[in-house]
Amino acid sequence: MYLIDIKFDLVERLGLNREKLVMFLRAVERGYDDVNPYHNNTHAADVTLRFATLIYKCGLDSVFGDLELLTGLLAAILHDMEHPGTNNHYEVYIQSEIAVHFNDQHVLENHSLHVGLSLLEPGKDTNFLEDSLSKTKQQTLRSVLISMVLATDMSEHFNIMSAFKAKVISHKERPAPPQGVLELFSEDERGLILKMGLKCSDIGHVTLPVEHHIDWVKSLQEEFYKQGDKEREQQRKISFLCDRSKPRNGPAHGENQLGFLDVICEPMYAAWVKLFPMCEELLENLHANRKYWECDVQIVEVVEI
Repeated sequence: MYLIDIKFDLVERLGLNREKLVMFLRAVERGYDDVNPYHNNTHAADVTLRFATLIYKCGLDSVFGDLELLTGLLAAILHDMEHPGTNNHYEVYIQSEIAVHFNDQHVLENHSLHVGLSLLEPGKDTNFLEDSLSKTKQQTLRSVLISMVLATDMSEHFNIMSAFKAKVISHKERPAPPQGVLELFSEDERGLILKMGLKCSDIGHVTLPVEHHIDWVKSLQEEFYKQGDKEREQQRKISFLCDRSKPRNGPAHGENQLGFLDVICEPMYAAWVKLFPMCEELLENLHANRKYWECDVQIVEVVEI
């Protein structure tokens, strides 16, 4: 509420219904399961705060319009609503109700969008938009929000990275038009910046000081293990990184975390920092965390010798 109402003053600037906004945010919070070690309301709050910090740190609050800022914050807030604590592969394999409903496509992301956007249906006491935004603006918000949340599906990672580098990073080298920075990027390119900002925020624990980063990784590992426990009970093959019975099988082990940092995280943050050099500290923290996991691997190698 603070970010939308106070920090970015969007309630006043967009004429949003403050009472309905509070009801919306409370409903979203109830949509996060605290039983999940990782994908819970703390993760949602963390991602939202990190996204807002990126926006502010990079000066994007003066570049994006009010509707874009609101859309980005809402995407961060609801991106993992009703997360079941399992991954898309698991849901598709067991043909869960939500997998069938969404035809095996971006199952968890589509489900979060479905339950989140249902709160904004006409006439609902959680729809804080209908009294202040035109139908056209509501549809624009909905379209961009959907594209942002779907971008958090890791199956789309390399497609988004390629588009960001080809369209946005290369665009940075062009001279700014007379109208100024706001017109520097096209609508499509601005959408890519929003997607990348949310993606960087979603896995942003890799840029935290090492002790906080480790806490998040351990929480993620426990959630993976809980999925593996279900798979063991169902007598099916246990998914990658989900078997607690195997030594060093999980995200909180150097061999596995280094692969994630090198293949997914470092290239993504390097691309972001190239566009926004003021975020260099994020890349520095990521490199510091990488050194921690390198030491973890080296210790194991010494012990095994």
